[in-house]
Amino acid sequence: MTVPSIDVHAHIGKTVANNIGQTVDELLQRMDSAGVEQALLSRAAGDLQSEGIRDTRRMNDQIAEAVRNHPDRFPGGLGVIEVRHEQLAVDEKIRIMDELGMLGLAVHPAVEGYSLNIPLWIDPIFEVLDDRKALCLMHSSPDAGSGESAQDVRKVTSKFSQVTYFIGHGFITDEQKAECVSIVCDLPNVYMDVAYQSDPRLTEELVAAIGSERVVFGSDVPFYELGRVLNSVTDANITDDDKANILFRNVEKLLATRT
Repeated sequence: MTVPSIDVHAHIGKTVANNIGQTVDELLQRMDSAGVEQALLSRAAGDLQSEGIRDTRRMNDQIAEAVRNHPDRFPGGLGVIEVRHEQLAVDEKIRIMDELGMLGLAVHPAVEGYSLNIPLWIDPIFEVLDDRKALCLMHSSPDAGSGESAQDVRKVTSKFSQVTYFIGHGFITDEQKAECVSIVCDLPNVYMDVAYQSDPRLTEELVAAIGSERVVFGSDVPFYELGRVLNSVTDANITDDDKANILFRNVEKLLATRT
């Protein structure tokens, strides 16, 4: 049975450091098996860069093609860039949105080899996103030196406030969770996803802390089992309205202003 749902944290491609990945067809099979209706598609972070900007462009072209081929399953895509390409990265970010029609960007600095604390690389990219009121899947780590800690995330999300952010798995430690909850409470442009876990009690805790209107369904498939994350919402002791907000309604509202 398919549950009305939009997964904001679904990847294709492969992270070469751990050899985990999936194709579009494999993702669709996993979505069907779990009963997930739709996903915002993005590339797995840390994929090949042996050919530099050409690899990045191929990755983004693949996301755009999947969205074109399966608009009923993928209502939008999030591109990827390599910030160390500098101006080429800025140009690719513009191409991602203006030519390929993507909704924004997925960033995972700890895996992609940079830090959110380098304005020389970060600011030009996020200025493009800010100008276009884009979406951003913002992976977060509990490691203070990761380049994507909650404190790092706060700097970017507060500085570029026209971007709408989904913080990915921002609750791995209690300290990280407290800071990410604080970010969402302070900034109306930030949401938390429920990716990479399977505990309904976490969903309940997030709803109690920030309200169901600021929580979104995200799985981190294929790095975590899609159906187990879905169940962390459907089995939570929250209202049906809360579940609808998390599973699809919040994202539907955001997409309605961008498509």
